Amino acid sequence: MAQPSYQGRFIWTELLCSDAASAAAFYARILPWQSQPFSPGSPYLVFSGADGAPIAGNMSLPAEARAMGTVPHWRAYIGAADVDAIVAQASRLGARILEPARDLPAVGRAALLADPEGARFGVYRPLIESGPSATPGEAPFPWYELAARSRETALAFYQQLFGWELRAPMDMGGGFFYQTFGLGSQDFGGCYTIPADRSMPPAWCPYARSSSADEVAGKVVAAGGQLCHGPVDVPNGGRIVQFFDPQHAMFAVVSMTAAAPAKPAAAKPAAPARPRKKAAKRPAAKPRKTKRATAKPKARRAAAPKRKSARKPARKVARKPARKAARKSARRKPARKK
Repeated sequence: MAQPSYQGRFIWTELLCSDAASAAAFYARILPWQSQPFSPGSPYLVFSGADGAPIAGNMSLPAEARAMGTVPHWRAYIGAADVDAIVAQASRLGARILEPARDLPAVGRAALLADPEGARFGVYRPLIESGPSATPGEAPFPWYELAARSRETALAFYQQLFGWELRAPMDMGGGFFYQTFGLGSQDFGGCYTIPADRSMPPAWCPYARSSSADEVAGKVVAAGGQLCHGPVDVPNGGRIVQFFDPQHAMFAVVSMTAAAPAKPAAAKPAAPARPRKKAAKRPAAKPRKTKRATAKPKARRAAAPKRKSARKPARKVARKPARKAARKSARRKPARKK
């Protein structure tokens, strides 16, 4: 017998919180969701989109759950044609049965479990095979993420239970690995090992589809929520943000288009290199007469005696013989007169 299309896939998501009305107001502020009772007078609220199609559930935690220490959280239901068989198999694999399989009027049959590490999830068989589109880009919740103490051990449990196909782990750096899973060609979830320095319990976190993770992040802060991761781009080309709502239930949104890369600061463009012009033939310029050109080299000026100094010795040498001759002739004349 062929399995229904919802077998092993996430088909419903709901919020359990302290105050359902307050939670409904918060999510209506950050997402285009509306909220109304499942039926007149029912405490169970249903989130729906602009087209009126149901998206998720919302209910206050029962008193007994609060007494046991259960805190506000989101949980997801995985489709199963035979809920009872899946519950029995999960129990054999180490899961705890929180709520046994039971029929829900006008809804179907469901059970609530905790996997071997304590992460809560539901098993659900709807009365009618309908619901959100199986295409991740169109489904209200295109992604579900599991934080586990051991990624390998946790996924081995779900693989045996629902036949999930595990993809190759992605090395995110620093010893952190992220592993996606799905059925056939469709991936619909991922799992990672909780870092040793983080004190958080194993849990599932649903990702709601949004047109802009960045806009949602701003609305979360304005509405009283607390961001815990992002907005940040992810490898599949989308962008995510994780946060705690005012009642401290963890939630996330994903926009399937990554943010546009920031434009770098405008830098002054470098001046283009000027092309070298061919040197035009110019008539040879006449050499300018400068002092350096007309003056004698230093070596020559130093070696050559100055004219003034050269003439003086010459005159002195020439006058001395003439004076001596005149004196001799003067001396001789008196002698002749005798």
